[in-house]
Amino acid sequence: MSGVSVDLVCALGGALLTAMWLIVFWRLSLQGRLPSVDLSLKVGGGLLLATYVLESFMLVAGGYMIPRVLLKIGRLALAFSLTLKGLVWLKKLYAIWENTISEAGVDFLTGVANRKVLSETLDRMCKSKRASDSPFSVILVDLDGFKRINDTYGHPAGDSFLRMLANIMKEELRDGDLLARYGGDEFAIIVNQATAQEAAVLVRRLKDRIAKAAWPFPRIGLSCGIAEFPSDGNSSAALLR
Repeated sequence: MSGVSVDLVCALGGALLTAMWLIVFWRLSLQGRLPSVDLSLKVGGGLLLATYVLESFMLVAGGYMIPRVLLKIGRLALAFSLTLKGLVWLKKLYAIWENTISEAGVDFLTGVANRKVLSETLDRMCKSKRASDSPFSVILVDLDGFKRINDTYGHPAGDSFLRMLANIMKEELRDGDLLARYGGDEFAIIVNQATAQEAAVLVRRLKDRIAKAAWPFPRIGLSCGIAEFPSDGNSSAALLR
């Protein structure tokens, strides 16, 4: 094998493994499931290192003289270093992108408001409503049996279910209401200008819609708690308790 062909094999081998890992990373992102970036670096870097070590053995087995082998290994080490720096750059880029999404106030998986926006909105509403003594309500929604979907069908199915559920809930809200993801399988709804009794009507509508929806998964139930401002609490912490 000539020096040119060996270099070509090294370059193509590293590029192929990098491309394969990035494709996996991209497909998982479409499902709302990104592997940890540190894991990506370890796996991607490990695959590349294995490729370069294998190619070094190929050089020795091919009858290359030691000086030429060392030269080739040096080139492989340089290629590995540059590729690893590229992966580190991707890690930084992902961190910036993730922070941008968070600052925008959007939950990455479901597209609804995130916990930060929920807290800020509640704080703002509590301050403004104290002066007018105008009520609003907060509904906390917890999914009963959601763990069974994850355990039976896998996390991509669970993520898909959460997105479908979020879309159904958004359709039932009025202008001025807010839907936010509060935790893993928990959502919070701010029902503006509504008493607890009026919020209970929304809860019944949501349960009815979800019961009638055509789910590709086992049906689950909703456990909902309602807190009204100011009778049940006059701060965001009290309303979310």
